[in-house]
Amino acid sequence: MDGQSNGKVKRADATRAALIQAAERLIAKKGLADVSTREILQEAGQRNQSALQYHFGSKSGLIGATINERTKQIDRRRQDMLAAIDGEPTPRQLFEALIVPLGELMGDTAAGSNYVNFLSQAITQPKWDLRRTLKDYNVQGMLMVYEKIDAQLAHMDEKGRIARQNILFDFTILAFRRWSLEKEPKQPREDLIKFVVDGCLALLKI
Repeated sequence: MDGQSNGKVKRADATRAALIQAAERLIAKKGLADVSTREILQEAGQRNQSALQYHFGSKSGLIGATINERTKQIDRRRQDMLAAIDGEPTPRQLFEALIVPLGELMGDTAAGSNYVNFLSQAITQPKWDLRRTLKDYNVQGMLMVYEKIDAQLAHMDEKGRIARQNILFDFTILAFRRWSLEKEPKQPREDLIKFVVDGCLALLKI
């Protein structure tokens, strides 16, 4: 690849990243329904009105890419945690693998709070389906955790298991979201992570 072509690729990558970051910030601030493609382009500093369509096809495509970008980042850490477990994981280890990577992202205040707010918007959408989302975006680490949790809930029917897991997911997202809204959080992040893990274990036994 010559220098000119390499420069075009780098600019294209930078534009794509800028659009994803702009969408994440705006959707976290205003909500999924209230953000226009024009606003996203302006936030990303893009004068070319066709940039979003070129890179993502549509606003829905951009939203999907935004979810995928952060989710993959977190899931790589989740898979590493699962791989480090010797033998069959305990329920606590499963929930730590599920929750700790998201809590670690919260250490990067802007990225973490934006992503959690983004997810808190997504889970309120009528068509939101956690399991389908995980499969659509191939979130392997999270799928592995839920397969193990399914085994823990083998005494329940599928509908009951999925309902329980949705409650646990919503609890996790909303707990992190509430914490991120505090200008001076009363609870250290490490304590919050432990609280959420303990809470999920308690809810699992209801």
